[in-house]
Amino acid sequence: MPEERESEPKTRKITSLLSISHDKDVDGIISAAIVWRYAKAKGLDFKVQLTDYGSFEHIFASVAKQRDSLIIVTDLGVDDTVLDVVKAGLTQAISNGCRIVWLDHHQWSDHAIKTILSLDNKPVLKVNHEFSASEITHKVLMPRDDVCAELARIAHDTDFNLREIEAASALTDAVSVVRFGAIDKKEEITDALYPILSKLAEVGIKGVWDDSTRRFIDPLLDKRVDHYRKEKSKKMRKSLSGHCDQVIHDKLVRIVEIPSGLTSTDMGTFASHSDNLKKVDEELKVADLFFMLSQGGMLGIRRGRDGVLCNAAAKLFNGGGHPFAAGGEYGLYEDFQAVCDDIFLTLSKNKSWLSES
Repeated sequence: MPEERESEPKTRKITSLLSISHDKDVDGIISAAIVWRYAKAKGLDFKVQLTDYGSFEHIFASVAKQRDSLIIVTDLGVDDTVLDVVKAGLTQAISNGCRIVWLDHHQWSDHAIKTILSLDNKPVLKVNHEFSASEITHKVLMPRDDVCAELARIAHDTDFNLREIEAASALTDAVSVVRFGAIDKKEEITDALYPILSKLAEVGIKGVWDDSTRRFIDPLLDKRVDHYRKEKSKKMRKSLSGHCDQVIHDKLVRIVEIPSGLTSTDMGTFASHSDNLKKVDEELKVADLFFMLSQGGMLGIRRGRDGVLCNAAAKLFNGGGHPFAAGGEYGLYEDFQAVCDDIFLTLSKNKSWLSES
């Protein structure tokens, strides 16, 4: 055998797995659960950090301290504004003997993709916005695992706003309840969601949801979700009553202000069903493109019909996502009507958000 060069790094044994995933929705939680099942199958010690986009600097600073770990990032995209922070953290982790796998379905720039793939130790990067992150994670890590297959179907149902699986809708509400509760109490979201995540990783959806009774296994969680559903229904009807509509390029665009304590997934799903809209106004139709403006100026974007691309619309507002759901940023504002006029004008000047399908 050829003599090993002193400059070549020796292969180091991976002893643990760190999962980093989105804390805001079911797709992120299920992706982490699938990664956990993979870690168990490989006999690796498992750690998880659930996060949102505003915490990348903190998360990737901790990533830099990892040693001899497989780091799997799921359901989180990288845009050029945070690329340096991500690169620095991953570069240090790799120098400490770590391997990187990144599985996502959001919109990435070519520059961000090339930057991650150019890192040492042959990182794996799979990005495909035609699937949920959980589906990609399932296909790459655990393609023959039946529990992971079921979890991936649930994530697809929620992330693509289908709402055909009752357990998926229930899990969406449970994640929102637990997450908002942790934020109100200033608790760590990862710690708050850990019981749900661990059950999903252990036995799948049946660990948290009973299909026969149509209730959560945990009675306290079931009560919390029931209360949340009643309150959010009132909030969503009130929010929709103050909607702002305009037809642009033959597509009905609607903008609402989303109240605190609701997610864009909740609001987007509610507003995509005509029966819900009739409770607000008999004449109200499902919008082709639906914008939800938060008090902090963030935008959630969903579609009610084919023919529009949420990710392309989000790109006009410094955001991204996939064709069915996306997010962007408008900025702090005082006058809702002025915001609506500005968004409508921006959309009218651009047709990139229109789809031929």
